[in-house]
Amino acid sequence: MTAFWFWIIVAIALAIAEVMTVAFFAAFLSLGALGAAVVSLLGFGLFVQAIVLGVIGVVGIFAARPLQSGAESMVGQRAVLTDPILASGQPGHVKIAGELWPAITEDGSPLPATTPVIVTDLRSTVLVVRAASLPPASSPSMPSV
Repeated sequence: MTAFWFWIIVAIALAIAEVMTVAFFAAFLSLGALGAAVVSLLGFGLFVQAIVLGVIGVVGIFAARPLQSGAESMVGQRAVLTDPILASGQPGHVKIAGELWPAITEDGSPLPATTPVIVTDLRSTVLVVRAASLPPASSPSMPSV
């Protein structure tokens, strides 16, 4: 019974981590921990419980995570910062497609709230942006004619 409660606590902790990060990653590990709790009630050992955790977690992540959002389609879209991006690398937020997304700048520079931005990349669940009035950071300068 001790293993059951251990897995329940792990599942709750992972569920809280999912809510805090919104990465759609810890949710599957939380489900895996619940599966391990059920297996522990059926009398299986720790090794089988760990396998259930791993299988449910990994299969869930690979099966559903790529389908969870069309975030890649946001690259190239314009948005407005709702929260500033700070120089210390702390992400701000943009509202795009009706949702708030964490955002950082291409070069790590700060941007104030209400700045119009263009999404240039996606890193996990964080959008990479640049100010809409700035040229892309990696574009070569045009030779003069």
